[in-house]
Amino acid sequence: MSGFEEVTSRATTVKCMGRRYAVVRTGTGVSISDVTDITHPVALGTVEPGGSGGWEVRTARGVFLGPTGDLLPAVVALREAGWPPV
Repeated sequence: MSGFEEVTSRATTVKCMGRRYAVVRTGTGVSISDVTDITHPVALGTVEPGGSGGWEVRTARGVFLGPTGDLLPAVVALREAGWPPV
């Protein structure tokens, strides 16, 4: 899976950097959560369509991290923004 257009309203698991992430379509955007520890899933943030046809990455607290065109760079940006884990 490489693009956001492949994400559906049914959660899909993506592996990246030795961790597992759940991605799910939420309206026009995509929600990304770290589900490596199934007893403590962590919402990392969302990716919403941007004004220039790209996608805007935002943390769960609403901090804008920048634009992206692919799913994995969005996961990496959200993971880096949330490191170290709580």
